[in-house]
Amino acid sequence: MKKFILILCMITLVGCGNVVPPADMNVSEIESETVTEMQSEETVAEIFPAVTDIETGEPDSTYFLNHKNILFSDDSGRYYYSHKNGRDDGYYVLLHEDKDKKCSFVENADDFSAYIYKENVFYGSYRNSKLCSFKDGKYTELKYEEKDISDFYFTDEFIYCLCRNDAGTEFLRMRYDGSDPESVAFINLNVSKYAVHGNNIFYEADYMKYGVYDTETNTDTSLDEGGAGSFCGDYMYYISTEHHLCRMNLNDHSVEKLCENVRLFAFYDGYILYQPYSDGTTADGQIYRLGKGENVKILDADQIFKNSYYYDVSAIQTKDEHIYVEINSGPYFSYIAEIDIDGNIVETIYSHTSV
Repeated sequence: MKKFILILCMITLVGCGNVVPPADMNVSEIESETVTEMQSEETVAEIFPAVTDIETGEPDSTYFLNHKNILFSDDSGRYYYSHKNGRDDGYYVLLHEDKDKKCSFVENADDFSAYIYKENVFYGSYRNSKLCSFKDGKYTELKYEEKDISDFYFTDEFIYCLCRNDAGTEFLRMRYDGSDPESVAFINLNVSKYAVHGNNIFYEADYMKYGVYDTETNTDTSLDEGGAGSFCGDYMYYISTEHHLCRMNLNDHSVEKLCENVRLFAFYDGYILYQPYSDGTTADGQIYRLGKGENVKILDADQIFKNSYYYDVSAIQTKDEHIYVEINSGPYFSYIAEIDIDGNIVETIYSHTSV
């Protein structure tokens, strides 16, 4: 009986040895020597099969508007989400950090989820409103008549949205102040994802159906494969249902698979930075650099922090010659940092592990 209890205790300890960090873990301490050693030994290896002889160039402006933003910035400083009353409150609040590094929570920003920040105005969702603008602590709800709208997509001039019904999906758009609302397309499919490039709407619908709708000619063209992604040069880059990173030629709609096992990606300086798709393994805390003849690991959360746990790269944001990453581990760990193209930590912006 004693042997049985001892074995059971050992199994329990092994099974619990790789969970979320404890509340008192000091994750702001970075082991620079470990990071350097990891980069010199591991980044030379090509881990995942990939097409490396590519250089993306500059992405379309819609990429920056629709890619998930970790932080927003203007002349006064920068904004990002932070726990207001400790991790146990279960929600984040928008925080403003001025140029002197003084932080204060944005007034009336509780329960607000910001999608983009454009010309000193936030656009996002607040409580029961689907879409609203937020400036100087005041909200203005943006509606399209009385229709139930969702799935917003932002261009330089317009906010696009979807209205679904039993017959299919209607594509609507309006300006950022809510003016000039109009219906631009209707597709008799249940559209799940879409992306707008000029007059063309690339979409993905239920049952793996793909297409592109030309709003100028009202022409709907079915595609054998495709999706909704980000535009860069003559291509649309997207992640397929098989978790492959692909790109579609915008002229002839031909598709090329670039890399297998990709969960999210970002453009930077001609490279593609991506997180491997690994379905809940330690690779969720890694970032690779693809392009210019390379496919190498540049960041591994297990090598950055002193303790080895399950980490997840939840976002990679690239803009204005900066690379920002957000790393999480359940509700007990949140970390935002700026890195360089080699994965080195430039600045730890936010680290939260305790109440």
